[in-house]
Amino acid sequence: MIIDAAQYASKFISSRAIQSAMARMEKNLASASRIVIGDSASMDELADCSVQLVVTSPPYPMIKMWDGLFSDMDERIRVGLASGNRESLREAYMRMHAKLALTFSECARVLIDGGICCVNIGDAARTSRGRFQVFPNHVDLTRTLECCGLDILPYILWKKPMNRPNAFLGSGFLPTNAYVTLDCEFILIARKGGLRKFAPKDPKRYGSSFTKGERDRWFSQIWDDVRGACQNVAERGDRTGAFPAEIPRRLIRMFSIEGDTVLDPFMGTGTTLLECAKLNRRFMGYEVNEKAISSKVLGMVGKDLGLMRRNR
Repeated sequence: MIIDAAQYASKFISSRAIQSAMARMEKNLASASRIVIGDSASMDELADCSVQLVVTSPPYPMIKMWDGLFSDMDERIRVGLASGNRESLREAYMRMHAKLALTFSECARVLIDGGICCVNIGDAARTSRGRFQVFPNHVDLTRTLECCGLDILPYILWKKPMNRPNAFLGSGFLPTNAYVTLDCEFILIARKGGLRKFAPKDPKRYGSSFTKGERDRWFSQIWDDVRGACQNVAERGDRTGAFPAEIPRRLIRMFSIEGDTVLDPFMGTGTTLLECAKLNRRFMGYEVNEKAISSKVLGMVGKDLGLMRRNR
């Protein structure tokens, strides 16, 4: 019997009691922004319906750079990846999505009615025992968002400009064993409930408007003018999954207004946080690996940003 990843993940989704609400500091915007060093599968620091927008890019299941992270969450993932057979890989893939589902269940809880969830995700290609296959992360994550009670909206196809535009997977110029190049990622967009309500002539909404040129470019379904971000953290040399600042900048402008709270449950280096600071939005971020956070973001802690380390 075939079970898709969303069905598998739904078994792990459950509601959680809120232990404490997010602190309210209204003297200035920056003091209301916080980072939690901890797993976003539980976001007890955030109250129900307290976030207007989620902008994130999670670890991509079945991308090798994230194998260790997922394996540390569930030993059965490590075993499945090591076995290499098709059924075990599929099981590992579903378990990875089940782990992501815990976080997106929490995102659905903390979003306000009318709040938007934007997720940058790419598909994964893998060869095992001589067989090449693609794992459609965007499909299974879409199903997970639906399982969390969110309504799926039109997605954005991010076509990355390539330095080698004629690159392909396979060999030579002969049919039939080459593969289409994976040079696109997806920005999934989902909404909680109906349209967000605003007071007539809301000054913050009108103050957050965009130009006709921005509207025409940003609300086109294909983005082909945004280059990928450098994947090396200069001060450490570690590889990261950072997305370019232009991605969160556009999404924040498109789907929030000044003063809103933006959540990134997989904040990584802190790209979304930095754009929130520029755009007069509050920020809440979660990251399990404090070493992944950029020195620029850590330099804001204490002055413009709160940081909480959970007890381990």
